[in-house]
Amino acid sequence: MNKVCLSGRLTTDPYFKKFENDVKRCTIFVANDVYYGSEKSTGFYKVTAWGKKAELIAQHFKTGVEIFVTGHLEQNRYEDENGKLVYDNEIVVDEFNFSGNRQAIGAGEAIRM
Repeated sequence: MNKVCLSGRLTTDPYFKKFENDVKRCTIFVANDVYYGSEKSTGFYKVTAWGKKAELIAQHFKTGVEIFVTGHLEQNRYEDENGKLVYDNEIVVDEFNFSGNRQAIGAGEAIRM
């Protein structure tokens, strides 16, 4: 099983790209706080959405807005310019939803995926 559930705030505005073959991709970075008693640890995660989900996230989210994502973990491997093998992990969105106050970003209509 490969399932990830993540709730947090966007650390940057979404990066949206439309490719020549009409494929759409949106990448966001999400900060997630975990508390251990009075101690807090923050993780930062790369999250990627494709197609209509990518468009909707790019339209309705911005820096600081809360998001709830369910998806799966993917690992990409490539060689950098020095020939060193690099591992890049990301969460690929299966579903998403607003986690906080939608009015804070001006989204009046319901988001359907």
